[in-house]
Amino acid sequence: MNVALVTVDSLRADRIASRVMPETRAFADDAVEFTEAVANGPSTPASFPAIHASRYFASIDGLGIPPADAGGPIRTLAEVLSDAGYATAGYTDNQFASGAYHFDRGFDVLHDASSDGANVNEVKQFVQRNLDKDGAVFRTIERVYTRVDALFATAGGREFEHERADSLNERALEFVDARDGEDDEDWFAWLHYMDAHHPYEAPAEYQRRFLDDPRSVGECRRLSRKGTHHPEEVTDEEWETIRCLYDAECAYVDDQFRAFVDALEDRGVLDDTVVVFTADHGELVGEHGHAGHPPEFWEGVVRVPFIVHHPERSAATVDGQIRLVDTAPTLADVVGVDAHDDWEGASALELIDGDVDAREWAFGDVGRSVDYGRCCARRADGWKLLRHADDGELCFDVRATPDERPEDDRSDAPEYDALAAALDDHQDRMRRMREGAERGVDETDEMVTEHLEDLGYLE
Repeated sequence: MNVALVTVDSLRADRIASRVMPETRAFADDAVEFTEAVANGPSTPASFPAIHASRYFASIDGLGIPPADAGGPIRTLAEVLSDAGYATAGYTDNQFASGAYHFDRGFDVLHDASSDGANVNEVKQFVQRNLDKDGAVFRTIERVYTRVDALFATAGGREFEHERADSLNERALEFVDARDGEDDEDWFAWLHYMDAHHPYEAPAEYQRRFLDDPRSVGECRRLSRKGTHHPEEVTDEEWETIRCLYDAECAYVDDQFRAFVDALEDRGVLDDTVVVFTADHGELVGEHGHAGHPPEFWEGVVRVPFIVHHPERSAATVDGQIRLVDTAPTLADVVGVDAHDDWEGASALELIDGDVDAREWAFGDVGRSVDYGRCCARRADGWKLLRHADDGELCFDVRATPDERPEDDRSDAPEYDALAAALDDHQDRMRRMREGAERGVDETDEMVTEHLEDLGYLE
């Protein structure tokens, strides 16, 4: 059985609706849809260790995951499937989900970080696999590569900030086509679409679905910077435009995801392929006075779609809570491969089959820069505790008060004690796991700053 994992950057769960994403809504109606899937972090760096390695971000010292030669207990889904005989390939245009942060582990091919030049990309992958990533030579080449890659993109006349989903589809389908005729070789393909990530600059035909007049790329980027960095200055009219631009990007993703699934069907491989559609985190478009995905744990940021098309399973809707750390165990289970012993999550198929109840706890964390003081615990019954470091704590019953307004805070409720104890235990456990463990990329590394700037997190 083949596996296609499609992750979308910054896609809120509530956009999987006929108004915005009708094709994905139809896909979900014919598949197994988990309606309460929770991201284990509010950003790509915080979420992708969970997706690829079933590992909480706060359990790793640094960003990304450790390199393959570091030893230790971390194993990626791609490594597990590769060991089981799968051909593996990944396609991403987010540096924080790239080989620079060791997410190339287990992939035969990884197209990453906006490389429009095949030769440049081949050189980069050779460097990553053959040089000490902590050494001065590697770091010098990595920084030079980042600048050269940007030059290639400019020279190639790329109109948009990120490589579009249709281009990633083409790359992945070339990989699928190359497997045609290979005896008994199943494949695993991962695509990470960046289109719903700010700046929202969808092609004009998609903007026209939500706006009378399409905005220029320059105007889209201006609004994105304003909403992300100066939200207090955004007018009501501008917030509405930002929401429409975000919806336009989601609509574009909708068409491209359908095109990818249709292409698998046209090639006669869909009936032999499990397709999982999810997101690394959600997005705010004016809620709580923010745009984008700040290091906070509002429902708009942590609730994500999670849809599983399995050729041998009937359509179903599963309301029990799952987490992104369940992604790798679920996909391993789907194809009958043993899960890695040190994965933190568990297979979501157990919920479909009724063998277990909803995952009682979902935890989220962000970074060392705030000493992991920003975190959350979400219980399966909808009770949720947010710790936003110096901004304090908030406790909500999100089923009763989904807007999570300050006046809805229930820190005085009996449920608070259980939430606080569970979150304390989680933080203590994460701290113990970080101590003496192999390291990812240091958050103070100059490369990290460059990537934050590239993705619009720093002005």
